[in-house]
Amino acid sequence: MEGLAWNYKDMWCLDSQVIFDQFGMCWGFDLRSGNTKSGVGASEMIKTALRGFKFRDEKQVRADSAYCNQDVIKTCIGLRAEFTITANQATTGWRDHIPSITNWEKSTVSEGTEYGSFLWRPSWSDSLRINVVVKREVVEDEQRDLFDDVYKYYGVVTNMSLFKKSKQELMEHHAKRGNAENFIREEKYGYDLKHFPCQKMDANHVFGLIAMVAHNLLRWMSLIDSPTKTKYAKKWVYIK
Repeated sequence: MEGLAWNYKDMWCLDSQVIFDQFGMCWGFDLRSGNTKSGVGASEMIKTALRGFKFRDEKQVRADSAYCNQDVIKTCIGLRAEFTITANQATTGWRDHIPSITNWEKSTVSEGTEYGSFLWRPSWSDSLRINVVVKREVVEDEQRDLFDDVYKYYGVVTNMSLFKKSKQELMEHHAKRGNAENFIREEKYGYDLKHFPCQKMDANHVFGLIAMVAHNLLRWMSLIDSPTKTKYAKKWVYIK
């Protein structure tokens, strides 16, 4: 089969990259060689997904640390899209800035959790400053030996206004990207995209695109039937 290669987890496979919106609708699908680095081609996919929106329309992008890179950030800024991206230490060095944060704010819902922020200056821009919001949580006593600090940290790079959203609200907004994992799981198991049937990469790409069309049709029907409760392929109850 064309494209099979070892990925970073030492798995012999193909690699896919997908964009979902907040309703679970697929806005882009790409299939490529298994050794393709995560995030490659993401900026072009974002441009394609957002090309139907006007420049001043509200647009928001949420992504994992693999997408914390110059191309994705510049693309979002150029499209006037607000973004929250899990901070990548190799790209931002965000952990090195934690000692300089003095503006920690206590969580209103979780004891032992605080939020802080600092301005990151990318190495590829002398004039640009981007907020990095950091969440720290007290480590439980039984886990202390696994960490060098009494806290564990999580960082998010964002161009969203910290005047309009609190740091806690921004983190809660970013956490909703985790719902995309449900739809990725739906791809793999609901439509069996863990097993592509063709020898040629182009044919398998078309197979994946057809699966995403089926996924979107099911999501559309699910939203009409029950907007607040997600239905998945293997548990779908047909509208009568």
